[in-house]
Amino acid sequence: MNTRYEIGPLQANQIERAYLVVQAVMPGLAWDRWRAAVGTVFERQRFTVATGPNDCVRAVCLARVFEHPIAGRLFDIPIFVVISPLDEERIAGELFSLMKGRAIGAGCSHMRFWTLNDEVWERLADEGFRNRWDHGLVYRLESESINPAWR
Repeated sequence: MNTRYEIGPLQANQIERAYLVVQAVMPGLAWDRWRAAVGTVFERQRFTVATGPNDCVRAVCLARVFEHPIAGRLFDIPIFVVISPLDEERIAGELFSLMKGRAIGAGCSHMRFWTLNDEVWERLADEGFRNRWDHGLVYRLESESINPAWR
């Protein structure tokens, strides 16, 4: 099947559908907490979604850049969820490529994908947890693709 998917910032009309995707891996996340987190245009732009036919949300990603004490400039991805009965691998690949491009563009040398569980939402604002290096999957970006001025 060659369904076309759109990838872009979370829109106001996608909030409920995106919540259902995120709740699949974080069932303890309450609707009111999700709604508060994506309540403004600024906050929604931190989330990227992949949508298919009928604006059905198939993936949700939350990414941010910060200075990590070990990795330096880190492209941190606490939430990366893809749910699709037919195209999960393709959607994940397209979303991963987009995040990789953004990370390189932001001058990061690593991307980190957090291990998803109910505690993730509570730990998003926890600087001590964010600064640790012992959770999730760390992906080193190709050094030749990083502008030497960013090293």
